[in-house]
Amino acid sequence: MDYFAKFKKRIAPPKVQPTSAMQLAKFHKCWEYVHNIFVMDDRKTNMHVQQTEIPPKLRQMVDLLVDEEARQEDNTTGVCMEYFLKNGVLHYLVTVAEKADYPVGIRGESIRTIASMVDLLDDRFLVHNAVHKPTIKLLRFCVLDDRQSELYSDDLVDLMYIICSKIHGFPALLNIFFHDKHWLTTPQKSSEHHPLDEKVEEPEYEFLLFTYLLRFVHREGRSGDFARTGLLFIMEMAANQLGDFILGSDFATIMSAGLGALYSQLPRKLIVKDEIDQIYANPTSFLLGQDSIETINAQNNNIRFPVGLGVEYSNSPEFKYQLDSFLKLLEFCQDVLTRCPNAEISASLLTSVRTIFLENILYPSILECSDVDGSSVAVISYIDIILQTIQQEDLAKVVVGYLMDDEEEQSTDTSLVGTPAATSEEADEYISSGIGKIDINNRKNSTSSSSTHFTLKDLIFSRLKSNSQTTVIATLKLLKTLIKNHCQYSLKLLSIYPDNLKNSTIISHHLREVELYFSLIIAIDSDHAKDVLACGYQDYLRDVERTIDSDWCYQNLNPLHNQSHSSRNDMKEMPKAKRRRSFKYGQRYEDIKQEEQEQQQQEKKRQHSLPCNKALTRHRVRSTDPLLQILLSLLSHFFTQSSELNLALTGVITALALCPYRSLQGWISFSETDRTNRDDILVLNSNGGQAEVNKTKIRSQDIYAHFDSSVPVDEDDDDDDRSIDFGADRESSKMTSPTYFKSYPPFFTLLRTLTQQVDYYRSEIHAFDKLLEERRNALIAGETSFLDKKIITPSSSLSTGTRSTVAQQLNTNGILNRRPSVLRTSLSTDPTPALTPSSSSSTVGLGGPRISPNPPPLPPINMNVVMNNPMSPLGLHIRKTSAMRIQPLFPSNFVNEREEPILDLDDEDEHTFAPKTADPSRPKRVDKSTEITLSMLLNNVVILEESIKELVALMQVRRSLGIDEISYV
Repeated sequence: MDYFAKFKKRIAPPKVQPTSAMQLAKFHKCWEYVHNIFVMDDRKTNMHVQQTEIPPKLRQMVDLLVDEEARQEDNTTGVCMEYFLKNGVLHYLVTVAEKADYPVGIRGESIRTIASMVDLLDDRFLVHNAVHKPTIKLLRFCVLDDRQSELYSDDLVDLMYIICSKIHGFPALLNIFFHDKHWLTTPQKSSEHHPLDEKVEEPEYEFLLFTYLLRFVHREGRSGDFARTGLLFIMEMAANQLGDFILGSDFATIMSAGLGALYSQLPRKLIVKDEIDQIYANPTSFLLGQDSIETINAQNNNIRFPVGLGVEYSNSPEFKYQLDSFLKLLEFCQDVLTRCPNAEISASLLTSVRTIFLENILYPSILECSDVDGSSVAVISYIDIILQTIQQEDLAKVVVGYLMDDEEEQSTDTSLVGTPAATSEEADEYISSGIGKIDINNRKNSTSSSSTHFTLKDLIFSRLKSNSQTTVIATLKLLKTLIKNHCQYSLKLLSIYPDNLKNSTIISHHLREVELYFSLIIAIDSDHAKDVLACGYQDYLRDVERTIDSDWCYQNLNPLHNQSHSSRNDMKEMPKAKRRRSFKYGQRYEDIKQEEQEQQQQEKKRQHSLPCNKALTRHRVRSTDPLLQILLSLLSHFFTQSSELNLALTGVITALALCPYRSLQGWISFSETDRTNRDDILVLNSNGGQAEVNKTKIRSQDIYAHFDSSVPVDEDDDDDDRSIDFGADRESSKMTSPTYFKSYPPFFTLLRTLTQQVDYYRSEIHAFDKLLEERRNALIAGETSFLDKKIITPSSSLSTGTRSTVAQQLNTNGILNRRPSVLRTSLSTDPTPALTPSSSSSTVGLGGPRISPNPPPLPPINMNVVMNNPMSPLGLHIRKTSAMRIQPLFPSNFVNEREEPILDLDDEDEHTFAPKTADPSRPKRVDKSTEITLSMLLNNVVILEESIKELVALMQVRRSLGIDEISYV
């Protein structure tokens, strides 16, 4: 019984809901305490508000008002609110705080109290005179007093942001905070009745919320984010008088001047410093990053300029902070252009961005950059992240059009934007005091002295030929961003001509082409050629299809192209065709339906800003195109370049091939002119005593699904799960004659040359195939692959997803992304595209490192632990391949020479150390500077193999989607 008695005592009785009278008593008691503090005679010197009960009492009053409002029905006013309004509580609080900041900090506490009330109570709370009048009084006092404005800036920004959000939800509140100063102080007469000779006074508007938040638009942290968001609320309502007020303000000038100032604060010289923690996070990043650390850091050590004079490491917190500040302001400008309904405000902002930022800040930095001191890497990387961030079409026309010197775009811009915005005195003061001084006049002089416009094309072409590997990597990434994010402007980089031919590629042409490309994989590793389909290739098909589906050009193909490609239209209209295609790529029909819904939602959003597609038409690239020649030149030194450069290089090639308007014939795929008959081709076979064809040859039956053609199939059966292109294998030999080629496209020819070089290294390096298999497994499963090789099949897919991952971990792009990396690591199988510039923008990969279907879960691998373990099989493999150096067949063109130490010699010792005359009979000393590690070679061999798979998948998906037509007759 005692036990139950104790238990009964512990049971709390139900809480009695307080009555209105009880709530009012609490409210009165709290306010009475606060009021007594203000009226007391014996004031203690320098007593701080936190030393009193004022803050908790005020918070309790707010809680009582919020709780009361939640209990009320039909928007009736409760007793506490009646007490609050009738007794002028807020007015008294503000008056006392304005008169003297006693207790110390009461002004900040008053601002926070008002902010809490406005935020938590109903939108109509601000309608009451007893609320908005003291609120405006407090805002005006704090804003106009510079000391108070700076002292309570964070609290003021929070309050103004909350008020802006309330105005956005209840637009009638705008009239309270945006008003004419002369309202009710001068006679207000209607324009229809006043005499013509009577002078009507012009309105003088005041909008403290806008003018004060504009001071913090460039700030980093909470205040900057809140200020920019609050201003966006205001910009969405910028119509009529408010629009005229903003247009007449210095908003556009301050925005563009802020961009220029923040850009000018970025380091002019950037040294790429790898994120060691990210490199050691998993085996893939470590293995692919080894050669980058060695080669790129060696070049950085040769850069001769004193660190500290405008030089910054890319992984420093200071640099990341500066870059983030610049990008947030750029994103804000873009949001204003997207959400502001006033075309004149948008035009004014675009004009200011061009005249102040582009012409006077960004363009001179391009002219001044150099490979010698590291400034090229900095400027190219900044332009890259700018182009990644920009997505709004009008801003892209101004920025990218100016950089590409697009004369047609520039002429349309001048008609769009109207008169240029001048730099006002207030903007100049803002620049010099708030951000930093910009010498615009000097910038103008340097710009005008240039007789010709140095375009982005000139920058890309010149830097791709640089002797600095870091510069080439940064340029390749910029090139890929331009191609993927601003396709219509990238056409100025290419030598193109219209593709007016309507001839479809015959099926035998397609099958023979795929076989030839797969023969390159056989040349690299014949033992594992059959694993192409079993592990990795199907993932490329899915990733390429997903990427093309999300590609802007593909989603906005012009109607003429759609009409000429009936197969693509049929696929979009036939549900069964969708099911067939999804089955072939390993996707469920439900997943396809979900993807379609997501794409339809994205398409609706894009309809608001469809660009002019006049430059995007079906075209072909000339085989003599200068850009293709540069890329081929870089590709020819594939095995002597870092993995990072090769991933960036193959990423550019893939980006060029993705655009549905661009034909692949003549540079990646075989053209009609390459075909010939069998009599002109020497076929090697064993019967004729010549070389036997490799038995591991991959044929069409290895690529497509098979179905028994002898069994009749109902074409309209809903359970028919055949692929949409099942006919490619069914009696294809009877429909078309076999295809033979007499010539090869340039990229195929060079890839074939590279695969032949693998045979050379195989003959020179002992146990090359075994080491290559270990490296392929290590890139996928790390230590586990050395312990149990049955877990991971010997194949990997280092598609663009890995390309992006390595880029983020090893170079400026990863640092410039400034958002946490969500791309897949070597242990991830999630194919979901990740965000990147920009959101925004950021670069979506085509996939990630692939592992075998449904593998067992693998534990995370820390490479620090692996490398510190002397008995680790993976560690032994890495140490062995990293220590072994070989002389490449074709050395790289990049300069990577370390300077010899300078000796201070006496006259007596000079003859001892002086260089002797060369003896022609002695063998020439081997140039050690051109040697590469075996680890670098193995990485690049795997990357080459996976790049070929990606290209084949790209060609196959384009034809499956109807971008490149296939004919079965």
